[in-house]
Amino acid sequence: MGATVPRTPRENRTNASEQGLVVAADILGDGKPYLPVPYFWTDQFDVKLQVHGIASPVAQARVVEGDPVDGRFVVRLEGPLGPECVLGWNMPKQARVQRADLVDHYTRPRQPVTP
Repeated sequence: MGATVPRTPRENRTNASEQGLVVAADILGDGKPYLPVPYFWTDQFDVKLQVHGIASPVAQARVVEGDPVDGRFVVRLEGPLGPECVLGWNMPKQARVQRADLVDHYTRPRQPVTP
């Protein structure tokens, strides 16, 4: 039997928009598979949390924008094959900008990153 792929819920506006783009490209003959960056968000009282991607157990986290002391920051998690996940805490726009670096990780063949 083949490898098991974990199910990831994909019920959000971003996912719906990306699916539409893939369908349009497929109609035009592109034929690429739909490979979304996993994403979820939640508002918990005064916190807006966005997570793009799924971090591996060996991913290293570093704050790339803002400061946890101020209650507003973006954390980027890097694994051996490059960026894996972005977590935004009260910085939704900046987290979305950092998401762009994850697209290749989820849509291109993976090669180890050389420092």
